[in-house]
Amino acid sequence: MLLYRFPGKKTQRKSGCFVPCSPSELEGFVISTFSGGKYWRFVESESSDTLFLEGQVPSFQSKEEYILKANQLINAIRSLGLKKVVLSRISTNLFDTDNSKELFNLLEEKYPNALVYFFSDRELGTWIGASPEIIFEQHGQCGVTTSLAGTKKLEDSSSWAEKEKLEQDYVSFFIKETLNLEKIKKIEVHGPYEYIAGPVKHLKTDFLFECSQTKGKELLLCLHPTPAVCGLPKDFAAEIINQIEEHDRELYTGFIGEFSRDSSKIYVNLRCAKITTGAIHYFLGGGFTKDSIAESEWDETENKKKTIADLLEML
Repeated sequence: MLLYRFPGKKTQRKSGCFVPCSPSELEGFVISTFSGGKYWRFVESESSDTLFLEGQVPSFQSKEEYILKANQLINAIRSLGLKKVVLSRISTNLFDTDNSKELFNLLEEKYPNALVYFFSDRELGTWIGASPEIIFEQHGQCGVTTSLAGTKKLEDSSSWAEKEKLEQDYVSFFIKETLNLEKIKKIEVHGPYEYIAGPVKHLKTDFLFECSQTKGKELLLCLHPTPAVCGLPKDFAAEIINQIEEHDRELYTGFIGEFSRDSSKIYVNLRCAKITTGAIHYFLGGGFTKDSIAESEWDETENKKKTIADLLEML
């Protein structure tokens, strides 16, 4: 079962399941992991609305455990000369799974500018999310990608801190470099500008460019994962993440969206949660630089959690 809605579009409801595929087979509604090169596409078929709630249960991390890992990461960034690394954690709450579809409906109403989805699959489990970040969009020969990095509370009217500006610069630099290496032409850059995403706001830069349809998938795989969810240098940051994070990110910070012959729209799988028997597990992350403060990064993840968690009170 799959429900999803792109900004400005009607809600799609499909029956079927996700099947593993190669990059060349990415077509229709697709999803990937953060790392490991695992991809799935949705295949429609006759099926029930059964919720698959068993399987891998994400590991909860306390604030004390997170602060310890965060300080280890900050020390590693300083000693190794890394520019940025994204650290994630998982937060768990009790949840009545009978309310899953109603939660999807609330997300649709609350976040009209996000990709909102809900699915339950025998292999992948049950997931829900409202992602604000496009990693790749294409209509004909026109391609789009975005840099979404730097975060603060929605009500914070102060100037953007240097740390947040640097996060945005790092991601934008990576995207520019990738587009140039892939010989992408006619690149237009718009931003950075302030972008509201529910309970938080970000710095965002849009990149518009000329791109053939055959080049689209190749470019997506070059961009994923961006420093917005991994770090910079990307390969080195990914190694540090594998060493410090003890949990499996699963589908969090992978990509999710729709490929078609005429147009494609793929998002980074952010502001998402996995639902298991009696519980909802929020996947949360934030970018660290040498100037990061562990307590502040914890607060940032708590604010991102509100994207879904605040709606539970309305069920």
